[in-house]
Amino acid sequence: MQAWSSRYDFMLWFIMAKKRHHFLPKAYLKPFCDEEGKLHVYRKDKPEQEIRLSPDNTGFHKYYYSQATPSGRRDDDTLEDLFSEYESEWPGIVLKFRARENVNRHLDTICAFIGLQRARVPAARDACERILAENVKATIRRMRDQGDLPPLPFGLGDLFDHVDVAIDPHQSIHAMSYS
Repeated sequence: MQAWSSRYDFMLWFIMAKKRHHFLPKAYLKPFCDEEGKLHVYRKDKPEQEIRLSPDNTGFHKYYYSQATPSGRRDDDTLEDLFSEYESEWPGIVLKFRARENVNRHLDTICAFIGLQRARVPAARDACERILAENVKATIRRMRDQGDLPPLPFGLGDLFDHVDVAIDPHQSIHAMSYS
């Protein structure tokens, strides 16, 4: 729980905090908009149903990159600000692509932007959390096989093969730097 020194501090944080964390950057999506500034979006579970959305309303989760600080507060901005450094250059780079200009001096930014698109999306974070969960299950099985755990109740010998392991979502944020 966060401790606020005053009501004003809380209200200022609430107003200033970035809530809508886009895993698909608006700067990337804007060139794909139609004449009305809308994207044609299709859900994976209903591909026949078209949804028209603005880039601001596409590809985000609330507080997706938020992290707890050592003081117990929540940092909503650090990762968003970091990503914005690369995203802010993207519209100019797209214009250079369209004009068929040389973009070699922007290759670091282009590669970082592409890498971020791979690492920061929900599918990558979900995969990371599944891998971490399987690692926990493998550790438990190994401990069981080595006799480091007490015996399970009768009839539940395969219990560890059916346990769902929840991984702290912040662990997948930390894994982004390794993706």
